[in-house]
Amino acid sequence: MMSAQEENANETQELHIRNSVEDPHPPPEDVVDHQQEQKIHNNKTSIFCSSWIHIIYISIFSVIGVTSRAFIGRLFGGDCDPHHAVKDWLHPLSHRICVTTNGQTEQYGGALFIDLPDNMFGSFIIGFFTGHSSEWPAIPFLKHDHPLQGDQGLHLGIRTALCGSLTTFSSWNSQMVLMMDGTANPYLGTQVVSALFGFVIGLQVSIVSFRAGRTLSAWFQNRNNPHLFDSNLTRTASELRACNNHCYWLSPVALVLSIFVLIALYIWGDVYWGISYYRELWIACLMSPFGTIARWKLSTLNGKWSKYPWFPLGTWLANFTGSILSAALTAIAYLNIVNGEGGTTVLAAISLGFAGSLSTVSTYVKETVELSDKNPFHDRKAFVYSPLVRYAA
Repeated sequence: MMSAQEENANETQELHIRNSVEDPHPPPEDVVDHQQEQKIHNNKTSIFCSSWIHIIYISIFSVIGVTSRAFIGRLFGGDCDPHHAVKDWLHPLSHRICVTTNGQTEQYGGALFIDLPDNMFGSFIIGFFTGHSSEWPAIPFLKHDHPLQGDQGLHLGIRTALCGSLTTFSSWNSQMVLMMDGTANPYLGTQVVSALFGFVIGLQVSIVSFRAGRTLSAWFQNRNNPHLFDSNLTRTASELRACNNHCYWLSPVALVLSIFVLIALYIWGDVYWGISYYRELWIACLMSPFGTIARWKLSTLNGKWSKYPWFPLGTWLANFTGSILSAALTAIAYLNIVNGEGGTTVLAAISLGFAGSLSTVSTYVKETVELSDKNPFHDRKAFVYSPLVRYAA
C-alpha cells in the first residue's frame, strides 16, 4: 500500500498534468479573433489564387484547342476547296488529303463534316484523361504520387478547355443545317440525307473515340498504378510527392509565354504575308477563353434541375447557346449584312473562337456515355439526353 505522502505526491502530479492540459492561461479573446480573421483571410487568398490559376490554364488550353481545331480541319479537307484554300506552309500537304468536306462545294460526302476529326480526337483525349473512375489518378501515364497529379488547374485545362475547344458542337450543327437548307451550295443543292447521316456519324464516332480513350487510359493505369486493379497491392505512398511552390507557377508561366509567341506569329502572318486566315486565327484565339470560361461557369448548373437532377443542364445550355450564336453569325455572313472581307473575317473568328469554345462535343459525349453506364440498360436517360441536345440545337 502507498503511504499518505506518496498519495499526496501523485495527486499533486495529476493536478499539474490536468492544469497543463487545460491551459490555465488561454489567449485573450482579441487574439483568438485575430487568429480566426487571419485564417479566413488566408483561405480567401488561397481560393482567389486558385481561381486565377484555373482561369489562366483554361485560357491557355482554349487557345491550344482552337488552334488545333483550325489546322486539323484544314489538314483533312478544309484546303480541298480551291476557292477557300489557304496558300501557306500547310497547303502542299493539306490539299491532297480530302477526307472531309464543308458541304458547300462540288465535292460529295458532306456527312463527313469538316470538324469530324476534331471531335474524334477531342473525345478520345477526354476519355483518356477521364478514365473509368473519378478515383483514378488524373494523368494516366504518371505515378499516383507524381506532383502533377495534384495540379487541379492543369487537369481542368486539359479536360474542360483543351477538349472542349478542340471539339465543337456549334460548327458541326451549323454545317448540317446549311446542307439541309442547300442555299449555300449552288452545286449540289439540298443534302438532307447526307446531313442526317452526318448527325449520326458524328455522334457515333465521338462515342467510340471516347471509349477508346478510356480503354487506353486503363492500360496506362494498370501499368503505372497496378494497385487500382489488384487488391493485394497497396499504394507506395499515401500522399503526393513534395513539390516546391515554383512548380505550380512554372508550367502556366511557360505556357502563357508560348501562347503569346503563337498569337504573335498569327499576327505576323496577317500583317506580313497578308493572309486573312491568320487574322481570323488570332482574333479567334483572343475570343476562345471567354467561350470556355462561360461554358465552365454554366457547368455548375449540372445536376441543379430539381425535377431532373440527372440532366446536365449546364452543358445543354452551352451547346444550345453556342449553336444559336454560330447559326446567327453564319446567316449574317451569307446574307452579306456585313460588307467587306474584314467584317466577314471577324464573324468567322467569333464563330470559330467564342461559339466553338462555348459549345462542346467531348463533354456531351462523356455525359451521354456515363448516363448509359450508370443506369440500367433499359433506362432511357441517355437516349433522351442525346437527341434532346441535337433537336434543340
